[in-house]
Amino acid sequence: MRMASKPRGGIALSAAFSAAAPGSSIRVYRDKEVIYSQGQSADDVLYVKSGMVKLTIKDNRRRKHAVLAILTKGGIFGEGCLLQKRAARRMSTATSVGSSTIARVVKAVFCHRIEQEPVLAALFSRHLISQAVLLKTDLADHRLNAGSAERRLARVLLAYGSVAEKPTTGFSICPFSQTTLAEIVGTTRSRINGFMNRFRKQGYVRYNGTLEIDAERLMAFLER
Repeated sequence: MRMASKPRGGIALSAAFSAAAPGSSIRVYRDKEVIYSQGQSADDVLYVKSGMVKLTIKDNRRRKHAVLAILTKGGIFGEGCLLQKRAARRMSTATSVGSSTIARVVKAVFCHRIEQEPVLAALFSRHLISQAVLLKTDLADHRLNAGSAERRLARVLLAYGSVAEKPTTGFSICPFSQTTLAEIVGTTRSRINGFMNRFRKQGYVRYNGTLEIDAERLMAFLER
C-alpha cells in the first residue's frame, strides 16, 4: 500500500485541475462514496484537491480484495487511461475516505496539455516517478516484513502521520477504521484490534473519540 504525499510543483499541477481549466470539472464526494469502479471505462484523470481517496483492487474468482493506495491532497489517480489510445478500463476502485473534493480532466484534453506544456509534462513525470518509488518501497517492506503484520501496521500509521497536517499536540488523527487498516496491512480485523490495544498500552496511539497516533514513539518502536 502506498500513501501518496504532496508532490513537488503541486501548485502547477493543481492549476491543471482547476475549475477554469479546459475539460475539467470538480465534485465533492461523501464518505465511502465510490468515485469510480474497477472495470468501468476510463476517460479522465483525477486529482485530490482535498480529503483522502482509497484505491482498492479485487479478484472476483478468489473473492479477495486489497488496498493499493491511500491518496491525500495533491494525489493523482486514474492516470492509467493515458497509456491506451483506445477505450481503457479502470484497474481499481476509488472510494472517498471522509469528505473529499475531486477534480477531473478529460483524457484527450490532458494529453494535449502534456504535449503542449513542457513544464506541466515535467511535473507530471516527476509525480509518476515519485509514486513508482513509493510502490517499490512498499513492496520491499511487504517482502522483508512478511511475517510481522504488527510492524507493517506501525509503518502504515507512520505513513499517514507523514502526510497529515502538522499536529499541535504531538498526536495526529488517523481517519482509518480497523477494518480499513486490516485491508491495508493484509491481515484480519481481530489481529489489528490486538495490535492497536498493545500500541495503546505502550503510548503509541490513544483513543479520544478518534484514533490518534504518536509518530515519534512509533518510529522508536520500528527502530528497535
